[in-house]
Amino acid sequence: MKSIKVQMYISLALAILVLLDIGAYISLAITNVLKENVLIMTLFAILTPVLVAAAITVASISLYNRSYFKSMINENRYNFGKERRFYNYGYFERIIKTKKLFRKGSQFVLAFTATDYNTMRNTARNDAITIFSNEIATAITQIIRNPDNRYKPKNFCYCYYHGVFIIYIWGDESTVRQLILEIEKSLYEIPEKHNLRVFVQPFFGIYQINDPKEDLFICCDNALMARNQSERYFENITFYSPAIRKSSSFEEVEEISQAIKDGEFIVYYQPKYHLATHRFTSSEALIRWNSTKYGFLDPSKFIQKAEYGGLIHELDMFVFRKVCEDLSETKRKGRRTIPVSINFSLYEFYSPSFLDDLINILEEYKIPPSLVEIEITETTSQSNPFVSISIMKKLRDRGLKILMDDFGVGFSNFKNLKNMPIDTIKIDKSFIDEIVTDSKSREIVKFLISLCKVNGMEVIAEGVDNKEQVEILRKAKCDTIQGFFYSKPLSKNDYDKFLSSNEFEKKGAN
Repeated sequence: MKSIKVQMYISLALAILVLLDIGAYISLAITNVLKENVLIMTLFAILTPVLVAAAITVASISLYNRSYFKSMINENRYNFGKERRFYNYGYFERIIKTKKLFRKGSQFVLAFTATDYNTMRNTARNDAITIFSNEIATAITQIIRNPDNRYKPKNFCYCYYHGVFIIYIWGDESTVRQLILEIEKSLYEIPEKHNLRVFVQPFFGIYQINDPKEDLFICCDNALMARNQSERYFENITFYSPAIRKSSSFEEVEEISQAIKDGEFIVYYQPKYHLATHRFTSSEALIRWNSTKYGFLDPSKFIQKAEYGGLIHELDMFVFRKVCEDLSETKRKGRRTIPVSINFSLYEFYSPSFLDDLINILEEYKIPPSLVEIEITETTSQSNPFVSISIMKKLRDRGLKILMDDFGVGFSNFKNLKNMPIDTIKIDKSFIDEIVTDSKSREIVKFLISLCKVNGMEVIAEGVDNKEQVEILRKAKCDTIQGFFYSKPLSKNDYDKFLSSNEFEKKGAN
């Protein structure tokens, strides 16, 4: 910021020199010195336009920078609730270009938010987030400029860009990681110190610059994509890799966004059969895309693209709202009503407004919580066990059941299972597929069922396709079966008809 004042002083000095030059020229012209001295006349002929051009150039640059500076101050007032000299992206870019001329060595771009992206962008409507963002900006400045730290301020440049803090670093990976630890410590201290009701869960993205000539915007975009990957998989730190870009194109994301607006997504229901009662006692809601362009698509064709495109919130809440709407209609018409389980993404589950959003929609449609079950994956529950347990307890306190989907896949932590407030475990289809032909698979499934029973949890077997599988699961004391053997996913009308009359419940009653 000092450079603007320096430019103003230089501009003023040049303007004075121009005036003195013109005054001297006029004085010498009156005394006929210029006519008598060709050398002096030549010097004036060269010096005057040079001084004028320099004065105009420096003045223009100064005015331009003042305009830039004013824009940055206004942006900070919006983002942080007060005027402050914290770089926006425009100033950040200009400073980096200057610093690159004088600094060599390894370079990194670090992008981070203190919680999920949508919350951090909510500065215009949330005073707590505005204060929080301002305190984060202060913390970054203090950490990097603290003389007690080993950091050299000249090796850093930082800015705030659309809800994300970006730091450009000259140094090694250990410097980046140490900086993250100090920033993270400050992020957790700020809400307590300022009595802010903000859920803190930092997400850091790191991009190591391989080519110093690489475009800065692309470098920052890579770091931002790594940060988004952190949030998507609920990881603390993610280093950028080219694989992250192999997600979904802008056109694909736009297609999904437009499909949501056009009402092309629909909800199907797959009933679950309870072996002891011989009744369908619940079902699972499954989203489908009835695309005018691509035809009828299952989630494997679009869910990951929706996640990468930041549209998973809209899809998750669409399914939940649609289920509540369908349950309300079914009750109103006096038809058979059974609980429905709904899958939620990791991103949605850890959203600060998750519980409030669900309760508000349930109250809007007057749906008792006992008719809705929340399905989360094992990965979601274990990404942050302390936080996830707290969320699950709050959901159960409101009368909502919790189902763990895909149990046994990934990093199953059997020790933690007893501490998780989960009502039902769903054994993944990959274990069920081979229980008829493979004795090891059969014993593993029996063990999983026994483990769940010891912990007082209901057990659902997913992906059951034939009678042989059903009989093995029945002998193993499995509670409930979900799969094509009993029913494929059904449209709402077909689902209602199925529940009113089906061969399995008729046979079970005899």
